[in-house]
Amino acid sequence: MRTRILLLTSAVAFGMPVASQEPATQLPKPAPQIQSLLKAFSGRWITDERYEPGFLTPNGGRGHGETIFRPGPGGFTIEEEYHSLTPAGELFGFGLIWFDATRGSLEHTWCINVYPTGCEMFPPPPQPGPQWNGKQLVLHVEDDKSGQKFVFHEVISDITPTSFTQTADVGENGALVKRWFTIHATRSDR
Repeated sequence: MRTRILLLTSAVAFGMPVASQEPATQLPKPAPQIQSLLKAFSGRWITDERYEPGFLTPNGGRGHGETIFRPGPGGFTIEEEYHSLTPAGELFGFGLIWFDATRGSLEHTWCINVYPTGCEMFPPPPQPGPQWNGKQLVLHVEDDKSGQKFVFHEVISDITPTSFTQTADVGENGALVKRWFTIHATRSDR
């Protein structure tokens, strides 16, 4: 102890920097919304999908696939991988959800092999991002595509530790929105 006091006294006398005795600053933590989403969805899910006639599936039909949700680096994002055989063909998708502190909301990007541009902000700003209340995740998009109004409303609900239900309602050209798909997901990693 005496040696430490002498070294500190000498360092101060000669103007040398002395390590701070204050506790280290806290590292940033993932937003509570992201932590909650990860708790609800992290893992591998098998999907059983029913498509109604319309949108990308004019004849309707069934699909089967897999969705994997995992934390991104540091747990600041939630990543989604999706693969399914559907009436619209084989689909490969990747999504990313994060919390934007400047907007105070969740944000979402979705990439899928049927998008002409590959990836899109979903919904595009300035529309509010996904809404998560701890019981359901809602994505609502209203967009003009080639001068025609397009509405997409997706809800993930009935969330339990082993299952969830995902629905999407679509409306085009000012028509009322109608159910496009219903997906029942079952956890396969426990």
